[in-house]
Amino acid sequence: MRVPALRYAEDDVEAVRGVLLDEEIGTFDDADIRTYVGAQATWREIKAELRDMVLDSGPSDVLLVYFAGHALVPEWSTQLDAYLVTADLDQDGLRREPDNGLRMSFLKRDVFEAFAGTSFLVLDCCHTGDYLDADLRHTETMQTYRTRVDRHSALLACRNGVAAREDEWYGHGVLTHHLLTALRGGAADGRGRVSFGQMAAFVAEQGLEPAPVQLVHRWGPTTVLVQPPTSRHERRLQGAPANPGTTRPCKSPLEEQSSSIVQLLGRIFRSASHPVRDSPQRRRAERVEIVQHALAASSVAVVEFSDSATPVRVVDCTARFDKEELRPLLELSSADAIRYRTSMPGHIVSNDAGTRMLCVPISHEDERILTLTVVDPAVALLDMGEPLAVMLRALWDSDLLGDPLQAEMQVMTALRVAFGRLPLNLYEYAFSLYQKLVDSMIMVFQPVVELDQRAAGVSIHSFEALARRSDQELRAPIAALQMAYVWGDRFIVERDSLLVAKSIHSYAGADAEAPWHGTKPLSVNVAVRSLLSDSYLQQVSRALTEAAMHPRTLMLEISEQDAIQPGPGERWPQEPLLYFHRRLTELSRKLRISFAVDDFGVGYASLARMAELPLTQIKVDRAVLHHPMALEELALVARVSRHASDLGHAPTPRTVIVEGFDDDAPVTLKQLYELGIHYVQGFFSGAVASTSLHPLDQAARARIAGLVRGDG
Repeated sequence: MRVPALRYAEDDVEAVRGVLLDEEIGTFDDADIRTYVGAQATWREIKAELRDMVLDSGPSDVLLVYFAGHALVPEWSTQLDAYLVTADLDQDGLRREPDNGLRMSFLKRDVFEAFAGTSFLVLDCCHTGDYLDADLRHTETMQTYRTRVDRHSALLACRNGVAAREDEWYGHGVLTHHLLTALRGGAADGRGRVSFGQMAAFVAEQGLEPAPVQLVHRWGPTTVLVQPPTSRHERRLQGAPANPGTTRPCKSPLEEQSSSIVQLLGRIFRSASHPVRDSPQRRRAERVEIVQHALAASSVAVVEFSDSATPVRVVDCTARFDKEELRPLLELSSADAIRYRTSMPGHIVSNDAGTRMLCVPISHEDERILTLTVVDPAVALLDMGEPLAVMLRALWDSDLLGDPLQAEMQVMTALRVAFGRLPLNLYEYAFSLYQKLVDSMIMVFQPVVELDQRAAGVSIHSFEALARRSDQELRAPIAALQMAYVWGDRFIVERDSLLVAKSIHSYAGADAEAPWHGTKPLSVNVAVRSLLSDSYLQQVSRALTEAAMHPRTLMLEISEQDAIQPGPGERWPQEPLLYFHRRLTELSRKLRISFAVDDFGVGYASLARMAELPLTQIKVDRAVLHHPMALEELALVARVSRHASDLGHAPTPRTVIVEGFDDDAPVTLKQLYELGIHYVQGFFSGAVASTSLHPLDQAARARIAGLVRGDG
């Protein structure tokens, strides 16, 4: 299909370029503008140039894309995705190679959503196409143009027919004529300045049919495209903050900040020019340098404020931080930092020279406040307000260099704690990030030892799967695991699903290499909310099948962290313990797995939970060993474990396991054994948690038997 020629499109581009570069009113530099007209306007060149701009962009940059010409929605397309017609567009080839053109989806996804600064799009199009609904489809395409970028604004017009787009009297496209009129003063404010928002509003008031689509977001109303000549003093005043010499709380909320938050996380954790990546001494890279890079700041420091003889002390800083030059601002900030150390997450101080300083308290002790001080960060990032302060505080509390994955999730969790509900794209971003964090964990297996007075009777009874960030770690990644509770059921179920599958597969592999016959039982921790989720139970069943492991091998330990009660807004048909009892009974029958109460003695693990639920074993938390009445409490647990069998309601007593036993425990193995508690888990046996399974050697068995007998 032949595309009809446009008489004024090239003139339109040159006219817009001319007003933006005008020596009197223009705000753009000639070296920063790229113009493509006629045969030079090829989609390959334009896409490559735009991507280069995106990759080189910073938070303070401004990108304006203007297009005058035809737009095309192919008749075969089922999506509302228009092509901007370029000189080299092969319409017949688009069906096979749909990316061989300048698509609106490319501009949205790969340009504006990826651009680090503030961006604008102006389209003055007429549509082409010989299908019946061409006018409707083009109008709908423009109306549905949306991006997730809070710092992107657009003005879009696409009308039916060449004549409708261009006007011989104007000598320009109709929208472009009104746009030029606006920029040349028609939309100017009282000081002669025209912002993108003012320009878009002026054009929209001119009665164009169909009306152009306006999307004016943050910075659209304030980003000035043209302005009259100003004196040096006036330019300084325009760039200076309001109310210099005062402090103001950072603002919220997050709904307008989501893309800025994601972009900032990228600059912190994934930027190709990250100072950490540039340094051969990666672990030594200073966090202040990372913050300086991420916020495009002139300098960053950690400053201690106090009421002492030295009220301002610089603890750490980047090379360009000048304490003496900044002293008035630091002293101004000091008073508010001390006064509002727990009530204000951050504040901004400024002076009449235009210097802005963001101060974020990161810790305090008595009257000493440690503050992260950022000098002249990118204004677009500074405008994020309170979310920026929350992110920086969480970043400082994290292990940014040693564990960047958990550090990024820690920042997201801090936002969740501070602001509650997050925008959907941030919530999904956090969910994906948490999946990666949990999936990066490995499982190690700690033995549960069966006690006996004879060395030959001492053996490994079973193993518990424990999550670790690496095989060198001795402690569980508690902070990472606990994050799920901040985010809610979906995160909890996903965490437990990933870990149980990882535990089963890893254990099957380790068991195949174990130096004994038969498979010892495996226990895995689980939350109450996961046991109420069918998707979690499907994961358990699937993992057992894939690993060819018999279900009776698996014991699910119900976490002490969880209350057995309905969630917010949830109703259970029976009293909570009864409802949960029936749920476990049903699962045990269907899946043929067993259940344990974990960490009895802390959290929600109570006698009622232990007595009323269908549990195969009871695990006693190590904290009980250090209670003043430890022996009495342990004796009670032992009696409860035997209660059902004593009444003839169960063939055997429930197994009682004492967790966390070590050589410093005030209760001895002899005392435990005499109470009828014959299973212990901890670091006393010489067998550490490992990715592989090992038996107890003869010396360890003899030592344990001696302790059980009470040998001196």
